[in-house]
Amino acid sequence: MWYVIFGGILIFAGIYLIIKCFVSRRKGIHMDAQLVGYNEERDSLYPLFRFTYEGEELTISGGVPVKPDKFKYQEGDTARIIFNPSNRKFVDVEGSATEYLYGAAAIVLGAVLVIASLKKMGVF
Repeated sequence: MWYVIFGGILIFAGIYLIIKCFVSRRKGIHMDAQLVGYNEERDSLYPLFRFTYEGEELTISGGVPVKPDKFKYQEGDTARIIFNPSNRKFVDVEGSATEYLYGAAAIVLGAVLVIASLKKMGVF
């Protein structure tokens, strides 16, 4: 029974993440920013972008960790980002699908847990 509940929570979380990401990208401001370096947090590297918004120069990290040698952009490159003024903690890189993949993975894992538990319980 706990697997069904946990699986349901994962499905809900995955759907929430996908919808939140979709809404954030639709409402966000699409602009150019310069990749100026990387910010290390908990053994992960996050890209740092510098851009100007309403006359204020901001440097904000990307929301998803990257590997600098495999990242699409190198330091000094201009990238297209999505900035949400109400969330100045991180920005999204335009064209990145990582958040969508996290949501889809949570939905799939949750569905597998629910179906396997229900089969074990004899519902299917």
